[in-house]
Amino acid sequence: MKRWKILKIMSNTQENSKNRTIILTGMMGAGKSTVGSILSRKLKLGFIDLDSLIEKKQKSTIPEIFKTKGEEAFRQMEFDTINSIKKGQKLIISTGGGVVENKQNIEKLRDIGRIYYLEASADALYERVKGDTGRPLLMTLDPKKSLEEILNKRRLKYECADFKINTENKTAKEITEEIAGIYEKING
Repeated sequence: MKRWKILKIMSNTQENSKNRTIILTGMMGAGKSTVGSILSRKLKLGFIDLDSLIEKKQKSTIPEIFKTKGEEAFRQMEFDTINSIKKGQKLIISTGGGVVENKQNIEKLRDIGRIYYLEASADALYERVKGDTGRPLLMTLDPKKSLEEILNKRRLKYECADFKINTENKTAKEITEEIAGIYEKING
């Protein structure tokens, strides 16, 4: 790990030493919701899935929101939902894949916890989500190409996380154990 990355992690760890919130980011299909749910039970922390919370508040699915109100409206809902989460809670937060598109989202998430990027290649992500009709950004003629383009656009934003967890060829349980190990090392 590069020295600047270690210093960045140490700085964020010191700033958030009393905050035990874990924020999971990454592309669609990275495993954020699945890992978040398992991690919540393992660490006995509350769990918030941002997309599910938005759906519940809006009484509508994400694809329906995109279709009827548009992506911009959805991104505002995402921003408002993130801003409603109070600092100092012990939570696991699973974000939507596009949360990194808004710099203010990342600033707020950094303020309330540590960000873990669940990384996977475009091929691995596509294998996990192909055929899933709940992915509005992949409702295109070439969903694999769309996914690759989205990943390439967002990759650097994801890389600004406090920790990067490669999810390829790992089970949700293995990913959970890796994150739990980091969490326990930091929080004692």
